[in-house]
Amino acid sequence: MKVSGEGTPPRLIWSPDSKWVAFPVSEGHRITETQVYHRSGEEFTQIEAENLRVDVEGDVRNEYIKPLRWIKPGVLLLEQFDIFRGGNAEDATYQFTAKFDEKTGKFQIGSKKKVPSKK
Repeated sequence: MKVSGEGTPPRLIWSPDSKWVAFPVSEGHRITETQVYHRSGEEFTQIEAENLRVDVEGDVRNEYIKPLRWIKPGVLLLEQFDIFRGGNAEDATYQFTAKFDEKTGKFQIGSKKKVPSKK
């Protein structure tokens, strides 16, 4: 696991109340995920974030997910960029929200929208 790029420190995304922090983590050349920590008292605890992604149709070759900003404490806006195998499908970018559910201790995906490509 490598944080951000080649030796580059990750861009930390802090919530307005400074109790949440999210940052991208590279899992090799083809995958970037987001890690999230929550502060309670003096301790930061890593939050289950493996479901911080949206499902897409197609054969995904590379997937890059990064946090953009906290909408409010516990609600994160993320961006997902997918590169597909083969020449038939165009790469796709999505923005989506994830809200922390205190009952389950996990994030639930909320709204999702496809971002038009910049061609």
